[in-house]
Amino acid sequence: MRILLVNDYGTLAGGAEVILFNLRDALRARGHEVRVFASTALAGIDLNHADDLGHGTAGRWRTVVQSANPAAAWALRKVVARFAPDVVHVNLYLTQLSPLILLALGDVPTIYYAMWNRAICPVGSRRLPDGRICSAQPGIACLRTGCLPIHDWLPIRAQLAADRALAPRFLRVVAISHAVASQLAAFGPPHLRAATVVHPGTAFVEPRLALPPSPRAVVAGRLVPEKGIDILVRAFARLAPSHVSSSLVVIGDGPERANLTRLAHDLGIGERVTFTGKLAPDATLATVRSAWVVCVPSLWEEPFGMIAAEAQMHAVAVVASRCGGLAEIVADGETGYLVPPGDADSLASRLALLFSDRGHAHALGIQGHSRAAAMFDLDGFASRMDEVYGSAIARRAQEFAEKPAHVSALHRHEQLSGSKK
Repeated sequence: MRILLVNDYGTLAGGAEVILFNLRDALRARGHEVRVFASTALAGIDLNHADDLGHGTAGRWRTVVQSANPAAAWALRKVVARFAPDVVHVNLYLTQLSPLILLALGDVPTIYYAMWNRAICPVGSRRLPDGRICSAQPGIACLRTGCLPIHDWLPIRAQLAADRALAPRFLRVVAISHAVASQLAAFGPPHLRAATVVHPGTAFVEPRLALPPSPRAVVAGRLVPEKGIDILVRAFARLAPSHVSSSLVVIGDGPERANLTRLAHDLGIGERVTFTGKLAPDATLATVRSAWVVCVPSLWEEPFGMIAAEAQMHAVAVVASRCGGLAEIVADGETGYLVPPGDADSLASRLALLFSDRGHAHALGIQGHSRAAAMFDLDGFASRMDEVYGSAIARRAQEFAEKPAHVSALHRHEQLSGSKK
């Protein structure tokens, strides 16, 4: 099978890209011919791993480009003509490539893998500037709440209108979690309301045999307010005096790094908190494997929380916020603990429990490995997506079979005429 994966970014900008390229490799290992099409955005900052590229930008014109990007659509049209995919898998497409790419796909069976709420929220997080979760339909509310300035709101409104017109071309919509599927059903147009769920996967590894000598908590992600890493720093400061050998490692970079560094020093734990900056995926997982516990203290409804699944695969206990997809990954009391978002006391209590009992922390990690191997294995993810692709191809074939004979003949004539040009 020839599979074309489409994503806004070809760099390893976040968890979505890690998932995408892991899936590409797993599908290739299953014997499929797979290519990735992405934009050129961020290519000057990090290595672009895509096979084919279209225009993108992280500059001042980004809002306009993500609303209507004809250059990327034209580049994708040429890739489709050259590669002739049996199926197209669209991942992220609303922050660079724009809905116009859907016009470039023609009649190729296409599925949408919804990895976050961008199709129903211009900022993607459904989190208001004051931290509350938004309960409004996208539209004028985005302007009234201050989520978007007027100069961004106008092109984004045009983008959402174009998407609602073009996105019904998707033959299947698949969500990364039940949390995302429920949001799509509540706030999305009709084509998003019947999304099925396929959790992503991470490569299988054997569980570690023992924990490192000293308690260590690790958090990984972009250093932005909605990740709640300041809550973790405050929680760690509360238990640090009674766990003198413990440490905290913060992996990632972002606008909050200076504030978080200052906070750690102000709380008297600066020497026990390490800020590594952004690490390569392998280095991130190696650091995760060295932890007693991985924390995911998010304040927003994480669509999934890949780092939690990866930690469990490495037999590391997880303490995470009880919100979004995280509640689908962590089995509370069995593979780790779920705590209320923004509650530093609850987070500190659970960390102290794990830091005080090596055997308990190790047991939760071992159970987490079993859960990850059963639910979040990369090969299983590729197999489930294989079935989705097959169903999309079969549905498109059925649609053509049910067309009147003169329409089918005209379509074949157009295809032949196009192939001769």
